[in-house]
Amino acid sequence: MRRNIIRAGAVAAALGLAFLLLQPAPGESAAAGARVVRVGLIGTLFRNVPEPIMQVAMRPFKSLLEDQTGMTGELVAGGDACNLAKLLKEDKVQFGVFHGVEFAWARQKNPSLLPLIVAINGRPALHAVVLVPEDSKVTTCADLKGKTVGFPADSREHCRLFFDRRCVAPGSCPAKFFGKVLYPRDVEEALDDLVDGKMDGLVVDGLTFEAFQKLKPGRAARLRPLLRSETFPAAVVAYHPGSLSEDLLARFRNGLLAASSSRRGQRLLEMCRITAFKAVPDNYDEMLKSIAKAYPPAAAEK
Repeated sequence: MRRNIIRAGAVAAALGLAFLLLQPAPGESAAAGARVVRVGLIGTLFRNVPEPIMQVAMRPFKSLLEDQTGMTGELVAGGDACNLAKLLKEDKVQFGVFHGVEFAWARQKNPSLLPLIVAINGRPALHAVVLVPEDSKVTTCADLKGKTVGFPADSREHCRLFFDRRCVAPGSCPAKFFGKVLYPRDVEEALDDLVDGKMDGLVVDGLTFEAFQKLKPGRAARLRPLLRSETFPAAVVAYHPGSLSEDLLARFRNGLLAASSSRRGQRLLEMCRITAFKAVPDNYDEMLKSIAKAYPPAAAEK
């Protein structure tokens, strides 16, 4: 039952995204894209994953990709947002897979970068939320100082930024602000622990809490949202104009949009912890500017 909430980790998500990206559109020959297509993956997709494990996971995937598409596909570790943007601009990779907020940072110095398509998980925008027991006397995050707070180990980047920058006092960090930070592997179990009073607060993705409310409405009713994050834009597959022909861009875009129409595509989407690829929303640029203002890049990203 817990698997309804917890999906595969960052490696599976990155590989699934890249595989779908390189699939030929339905009815088209793979030979149409004979050039090497390099896909840069933002470094935070592989957070806490050792390099040897990442490389082992990628080798059989590369063989499968070439067998299925007839194309030479190459996955490239893209580093941080600034470095991946540089790789795109220099045509060392043709596509970049970014978390939405990291793409917002990349666009600040590289406004010519363009989004090809977004990956959504239920909705075209993301939120994180701090939860506390319904009967808790805590009214603000400041009241959690010195207390035990949970942060799921496989949390996405928008949750991590929210936890690091909005849930603690300015100039502090979770390790110093809270009395103890737990990093549970199972989010549903962590939510149950919060209900049972084994921790004082828990930061989770908004959709995760919604799933828990449907799965266990009685227990979920014993929790209370303390603070909700700003709206984070969805993850994006981006490119630099001129790196590929308009025909190839259209082919990839259409192939991604059709990913959920096949059983294999549906399985890969589930691996990626997303429900579908969608056209870039009309207000996506506004969302990027808004989130970059709310969460400016750290010094390492500038």
